[in-house]
Amino acid sequence: MASSTDDREALIDPGALASFLAPVRGRLLVGVVLSGISAVVALFPFVAVAEIGRTLIEDGGAERAWTWVAIGIAAILGRTLLYGSALALCHYADADFRHHLRVRLVRHLATLPLGWFADHGSGEVKKAVADDVKNMHTIVAHYAIDLTSAIVAPLAALVYMSTVDWRFALVIVAYIAVVAAIVAPSSKRAYLTHMDDYNRAQGELGATAVELVDGIEVVKTFGEGSGLADRFHRSVDRLTEIGLLWTAAMGRPWTVMNLLFFPATMAVVICAAGSGMIGLGWIAPVEVLPFLLVGVGLPTGYLQIGQMANSLRESRLAATHLGRLMRLPGLPEPDRPQHPEGARVELDRVTFSYRDGHPVVADVSLTLEPGTVTALVGPSGSGKTTLARLISRFWDVDSGSVRVGGVDTRDLPSAELLSRVAIVFQDAVALRETVRDNIKLARPDATDTQIRAAAEAAQLHQRILQLPDGYDTVLGENGAHLSGGELQRLTIARAFLQDAPILLLDEATAHADPDAETQIQDALARLGAGRTVLVIAHRLHTVTGADQIAVLDAGRVVQLGRHDRLLSADGLYRRMWTAQHTTEGARL
Repeated sequence: MASSTDDREALIDPGALASFLAPVRGRLLVGVVLSGISAVVALFPFVAVAEIGRTLIEDGGAERAWTWVAIGIAAILGRTLLYGSALALCHYADADFRHHLRVRLVRHLATLPLGWFADHGSGEVKKAVADDVKNMHTIVAHYAIDLTSAIVAPLAALVYMSTVDWRFALVIVAYIAVVAAIVAPSSKRAYLTHMDDYNRAQGELGATAVELVDGIEVVKTFGEGSGLADRFHRSVDRLTEIGLLWTAAMGRPWTVMNLLFFPATMAVVICAAGSGMIGLGWIAPVEVLPFLLVGVGLPTGYLQIGQMANSLRESRLAATHLGRLMRLPGLPEPDRPQHPEGARVELDRVTFSYRDGHPVVADVSLTLEPGTVTALVGPSGSGKTTLARLISRFWDVDSGSVRVGGVDTRDLPSAELLSRVAIVFQDAVALRETVRDNIKLARPDATDTQIRAAAEAAQLHQRILQLPDGYDTVLGENGAHLSGGELQRLTIARAFLQDAPILLLDEATAHADPDAETQIQDALARLGAGRTVLVIAHRLHTVTGADQIAVLDAGRVVQLGRHDRLLSADGLYRRMWTAQHTTEGARL
C-alpha cells in the first residue's frame, strides 16, 4: 500500500480550495477582522472581573470597580455585535458562494460531451452539485471566523497576563507547549494513518449501496447468492472497522489532551504555580486571580483548531473533486459555425476510442440517406451504440469525420445539432414532473394541442387520460407510474414533438412485452416516415425491411446491404440470423 503522504497527494490538490474561495475572499477578510476584534473584546469581561477583584481586595475603591463593571458590560454587548456581524457577513457570503458555484458547475456540465454523462451517471453530478458544495459550507460560513477567534483569543489573553506578570504567563505557556508536544504527534499520526482509508471506505460503501439499490430485484430473487448483499455487508464492516480503529487511535491522545487542558486541571496547575511564585515572593496573592480567570481558557483555542481539522479536510477533498471536474475539457464550439442543408448523415473513416490505443470504432464509412432506414447490427460490444452516439456528438471522433447535411458536426453549434437529431434509446427516462412537462422537454414552448398530438401519435394519449390528473399527473407521486413500454412511448412522444429530421433508435423495444412492442413499433413506423433513421437492432427480425443493414464486428463494418443479400452471403449476418432463429425455435 502506498504511503500516507502519497495517498494525501492523490486525494487532495493543493490550492484547490483557495481558488474556489476567491470570489468571497474580500467578505471573508472583513469577517476575519470583525471576528478578531470580537475575540479581543470578549476577553474584557474576564479582565473586568479580575480587575474588580484586585481593586476591592487591594484598596476597596468602589468607583474604580464600577468603571470595570461598565467596561465588562460594554464588552459583552460589543462582542455580541461584532461576532454577530462577522457571522452574518460570512453566512451571506456562503449563500452567494454556494449559489454562484452551483451555477458555474451547471454551466460547465452543460459544455461537457454527452458521453461523459453516459459514462458517469447522475451520482457524479449529485456528488458535485449537492454534496461537495455542501461540504464547503462550513469553511465559508464558520471556519474563517472561528479559526480567527481560536488564534486571537489566546494571544490577547497571553498579552494581558504578561502585563500582570510575564513569568507566570510563561509558566502557563510552557505547560501548554509541553502537553501539546507530547500528545499532538501521536494524534496527528493517527489522523493521517486512518483518514484516507476512512474516506475510501466511505466511497466504497456509497458505490456498493447504489449497486445494491439498483440490483435489489436480483438480491430479492437470488438472496445471498447474488453476491451484492455480501459486497454491501463487507463495505459496511470495512467502514466500521476503520472507524473504530481511527476513533481508538485518535481518542486516546485527545482524551489525555482534553483531561490535561480541562479548566479544573488548568486551575490546579495555575494554583500550584501561583503558590510557588507567592512563596518565592515574586507575586502577591491577589495577582493569581487574573490567571485563574483568564489562563484556564488559554488552551481552548488550540483544542478548537484540532477539532476544525476534519472540516477543513472534508472541504479540501470536496474542492479537489470539484476542481478536477471543472478542469474537464468541454465540447468545443465552432468559432465559425456552419449550417447544414438537408438530413444526409455521412460517416467518413470514423475512428474513436475511450482509451488511447483501444479503438471501439475503427475506420467506419457509412452514408445514411434522408427517407431511408439504416440498421446497425452485430455482437455485443461491436460498437453499435458508440457509433450511433457519435452522430449526435456524444464525443468527438479521434479521426475521420461525421457530417450532417454536409457539415462536420464539429462545425455545428451543439444546440443546432441536437435540435436536428431525435434520440430514442432503450433505457427510457422520465423526470419527476408532470406528464405534460416530460413530453414538452423536446420543445418547451409547445402548446397543449401539440403535446396531445404527439402523445396520440405515440399511442400514449389514452393511457395518460387514465392517470389521476391526466397530463397534469406528476410521475412518481401517489402511485402514478408508467410501465417500461409506456415510458418508451413517452420518449417517442418527445421525438414526435421535436420533429427532428434525423432519428436514432437504440433497440427501443428491448424491454417491452409483445403487446407493448407492437404499439411501439407502430409508433416508430409513423415517427420514422420521411426521416433519416438509424436503428440499432439486437433482434434481427425487427430490421428485415431496412434499406440497408450495416454489420459491425470489433468496431468495423464487415458487411453492408439489404437483408436478403446479407442472408444469402456466407458471413456474420447469416450466422447471427441462424443462431437467433435456432434459439427461438428451441424455446418454442
